[in-house]
Amino acid sequence: MPAPASSAFSEGDGSLFRHRKMKAKKRTVPAFLLVVGVLVFGPGGYQLTRLSVIQWRLNRRLAALTAERESLQQEQQRLQSDPTYVEGLIRSTFKVAKPGEYVILPEAQDRQPKGIH
Repeated sequence: MPAPASSAFSEGDGSLFRHRKMKAKKRTVPAFLLVVGVLVFGPGGYQLTRLSVIQWRLNRRLAALTAERESLQQEQQRLQSDPTYVEGLIRSTFKVAKPGEYVILPEAQDRQPKGIH
């Protein structure tokens, strides 16, 4: 009777097949990464990525400016249609009073920091 094979990978238990399969997987991962790299960073890939980032930033800026524009339009509408709002804004901003009214300012707080006497 012949002696069993001294190799770590005997044909009977399928370990040689598993070894070859793992080796094939190890080769396909770098190949896949290479293909993805060529597609992404190949001719025009870098430019496409750069332009996509620029477009994303511009879309965010556009959304912010659109929201600001809507807010300003609402403020404009309120200024044009609400005289009591305009009056209150003028009074608070410029400290203006109607004839016969007195402006009473709150007392100034003690300017000395706490804990120091």
